[in-house]
Amino acid sequence: MNQKKYRPQLLSALCILTFIGSSVGFIGYFLASLFFEQVGELIIKYSSWHSVEAISPVYFTLLMALFALSLTGAIRMWKLHRDGFFLYIFAQLLILFLPFLWINPQAFSETNAIFTTVFIVGYSINLKYLK
Repeated sequence: MNQKKYRPQLLSALCILTFIGSSVGFIGYFLASLFFEQVGELIIKYSSWHSVEAISPVYFTLLMALFALSLTGAIRMWKLHRDGFFLYIFAQLLILFLPFLWINPQAFSETNAIFTTVFIVGYSINLKYLK
């Protein structure tokens, strides 16, 4: 007998939110790496930074790749594949800690840490539905 796989509503909602967030992150960091000079000027103008020497297009390209990996993980979880959960966690933890490691400890985002934790807990709750 061929049973249709069941995707819980919470898992669907988390995946849709991840599709949106990771897509926006991917596009944003793609543009930031492509137009690094202009982005650097905006960072200096609208933040407390006086220089963007600590970052480079490579930094933004790495973040872009990590958001693509996060999106891939969400797509895999949408299809109820367990490996997507681990791809997602790997990507999100690197997204969370890359600024800390690349720039300085003050670049750590508590807000990002809270959202990452909420999503990982949400996906963990649904891990039993992933094969």
